[in-house]
Amino acid sequence: MNKLWDKLVIFICCLALLTQNAGSYDAVTAMLCAIIGTAIAQCFPKSALSLGTEIIYLTLCLTNFDFCFCMPLILYDVMCDKKYPLLITLPVSIACNFPDIGSDLLPLIGCLLIALTLQRRTEKNHYLEQTLISTRDDSEELNMLLVEKNKNLRRNQDYEIYLATLKERNRIAREIHDNVGHMLTRSILQLGALSVINKDGNINDGLTSLKETLNNAMTSIRSSVHDLHDDSVDLKLAVGECIQSMDKKYKIECDYDFTDAMPRDVKLCFIGIVKESLSNVVKHSTGDSVRIIIREHPALYQLTVQDNGKCSGGIKETGIGLTNMKDRADSLNGTIHIESDKRGFKVFVSVPKKD
Repeated sequence: MNKLWDKLVIFICCLALLTQNAGSYDAVTAMLCAIIGTAIAQCFPKSALSLGTEIIYLTLCLTNFDFCFCMPLILYDVMCDKKYPLLITLPVSIACNFPDIGSDLLPLIGCLLIALTLQRRTEKNHYLEQTLISTRDDSEELNMLLVEKNKNLRRNQDYEIYLATLKERNRIAREIHDNVGHMLTRSILQLGALSVINKDGNINDGLTSLKETLNNAMTSIRSSVHDLHDDSVDLKLAVGECIQSMDKKYKIECDYDFTDAMPRDVKLCFIGIVKESLSNVVKHSTGDSVRIIIREHPALYQLTVQDNGKCSGGIKETGIGLTNMKDRADSLNGTIHIESDKRGFKVFVSVPKKD
């Protein structure tokens, strides 16, 4: 849009030059040719058509001086396209062909300087505009990266808190099991021994009631310890421990997408299948990379373990390892598909969510 305004100003200047210094039909022809030439340059910048039009018009300037009065309009496009050799050779040629131009030269030079000034200003504004856009885009990109990094930091922080919570649950479960559980077990044994040697029938009912109370307490503690321990199973951490001994020999890629609310039995099922699948990779596969995918969908959980090698000896459906994996999936009403082809050995497990 700035170029159009510049050309309008230059056109007015050229029209003023033509009105003062020319009155023939050649002047009208020159003006029409200049308008057509600058329109082509505006629609097809830096093209062969634009260059040809400019060369033709500037050649006409060397044969008819009336065309020189509209020359600033064409030279503006020449400067925009950065065809500077035309700017250098043209003034010399005009001076040689029209040595008697006299007083017409000064207004023409002024108009040319106006065209040059407008072109340089527009070019500088365009450069500043592009710089501003680039700076704004870079700023937005940096802001997006910062937002993403903040999300990752919060996600990692939440995961660290989650791991710390699991470790604390494990510690509490161990403390209850090792201390309170052992003390209750010893009390129950002592109470049993006391009941055997007791000769006073008046306290038999009390001893029996106390024993039942201690047994109920022991059952409650066992249930609490198991619940604490079950809730502390971290699937991602457990899978990471499974691949620690393999990551030096194999390229292992893990893709996790599940919530912490995954049931304990599904976690244990997936951990067992991952262990068995990685063991099969070490024993039977010729590949050097493994990909593990664990994803949670609205209605089911999915596990995929795939390597890029061929299974030596084929798949033995009756093998203990494969049978164990199938039993684990069946126990949760899930399905398991095991296949081996040119793309590698693949174990795919799907477990539906419980209502």
